[in-house]
Order: sequence, then structure tokens, then C-alpha cells
Amino acid sequence: MMQRTAKISRAAHREVLTALVFILPLFAVLAFFMFSPLFSGLAMSLHNRTGNFVGFANFKLLFGERRFGNNILLTVVYTVLSVSLTISTGLLAAHLITEDSKFINFLRPLYLTPWIIPPVASGILFASLYDGNSGPVPHLVKLLTGNNFMPLASTRYSIFAVISHEYWRSFPFAMLFIAAGLTTISKEIYEAATIDGAGKWRQFRYITMPLLKSHLFIVCLMTTNTALQSSEVIYSLTRGGPGYSTETIAVRMFKDAFVYFDTNTGATISVFLLFIATFLMFGYSRLMMAKEDDSNE
Repeated sequence: MMQRTAKISRAAHREVLTALVFILPLFAVLAFFMFSPLFSGLAMSLHNRTGNFVGFANFKLLFGERRFGNNILLTVVYTVLSVSLTISTGLLAAHLITEDSKFINFLRPLYLTPWIIPPVASGILFASLYDGNSGPVPHLVKLLTGNNFMPLASTRYSIFAVISHEYWRSFPFAMLFIAAGLTTISKEIYEAATIDGAGKWRQFRYITMPLLKSHLFIVCLMTTNTALQSSEVIYSLTRGGPGYSTETIAVRMFKDAFVYFDTNTGATISVFLLFIATFLMFGYSRLMMAKEDDSNE
């Protein structure tokens, strides 16, 4: 019996080694393509254009710019507003599409349309929507108010134009992901709450939200990460203008690296953006774990 067990363990050990032999090259290739850009970008951020090592001089120069302070402020406004709109309306729409209706079932494939359109293509579509000469939005505003309205040429309204596009693209993902979470909640829980006298608001507060928190955290993380990295969409709409009124950190990085070919500054901004994204990821994770601990207690 012991010999048989030893043979089985040796066979299992050989199977594990064989699997590792086939898997390790794949992991090595993936690790190379994942970490080599990271290390090369970090190295570029510590050198100047001539290739001389300058340490954190690029970061000091960047944080000393008033322009970069404006980039950070616009990124915060852009991310907070777009994510807030996406989560709030996505939660409301998720309740609607989970209803058993033939009309809603017919419309469900259309919900993904903003998500599957390439970002640059949708940016061009929104540019035509807000065009001051032929766009329907400026025409409608002029019809209602009598004033000319050109949002993409306005330093005041251009940021809201690009926020509306980010919201339009992120909304289907949030809605469908939250709807998937709603379908996992048993209807018997709501029926029991109704019998106990709980109204719709109390059911939403004490049943829906606690049971949806893991889905909401994932949606928050994904939409925040998407908004932080949004560069091609904003650039296709406004080029970061007029002036610097829509130049977020991601747009600034794109322009410095691929328009002005200042790759060292672009790498410095990308390292800072990576730090922000990583910080938010860990922040979301810690907050989610803390909420779970509180609910377990």
C-alpha cells in the first residue's frame, strides 16, 4: 500500500514538473512584455534627452510647472465627474434592464454599442455632434436660447464635452456589470423584506447595496482606470484644447511623447500616472476589504 502511494505521488510530481516545463516559457514571455516597458519607461524618466542620468530632475521640473498642476486638476475633475455619472446612472439603468420585458430584451444588444466602437471613431462622432457649424447640440442650444454655442471651442464648456463622451463610453459596461450582480440576488430576500414591511428605499439600502458592493467596487476601479488613461478620445475631440482646458495627464503624456517627441518627459508623466493608478487600485482594494470586515462583524 505504501509503495503504491509512493508511486502515485511520484507520478503526480512528474506531471507537475511536466506542466511547469510547458508553462514557464509562456510566463517568461508574458513577464518580459509586461515588465520590460515598465523598466525602460522608468529608466527614461531618470535620463534627459541626451541620455545623461539626471535622477529625479525630470519629476522636479514637471511638478514645478503650473501647466502640470492644471493637468492634475483637470484629471481629477474629468475622472470624478465621469465615474460618478457612470455609477449612478448605471445603477439605475441596471434595475431597468433586469426587468422581464420583450422590449428591453430587444434593446439589450444595443446597450453595448458605445463600448464596442473604437475610441477614436467615437471621438470623431462626438466632434461632429458638438460642431459649432453643423452639430445638432449647438443648433438646439441656439434654438432654445438664441445664443451661439460652440463647446469644443470654449475653455469653459470643452471639459464637459469630453466628460460626456467618457460617460457615454463607460456607461454600458457599468450598467451590464451591475445588472449581472443584481441577477445574483435572490428574489426571495426581497419578498421576505416586503413581508416584514420594508419599503423600496430600505430594500435598496439594506439589501441591494450591501450585496452589490463587490460589483460596484470593480466597476469603480475599471471606470476610474479607464478615465485616467483616456488620451486618444480627448485628443481626437479637442487636442487637449482650446489652450490647455482639456489637457489631462494622459493627454499631456500623449502629446509630449508622440506629438512633440519628448519621450523623456512623456515617460516621466507615465510613471507618475502609473503611481496614481496603482495607489487607487490598492485604495479601492483596502476599502473593499474593510467593508467586508465590517459586514462580517
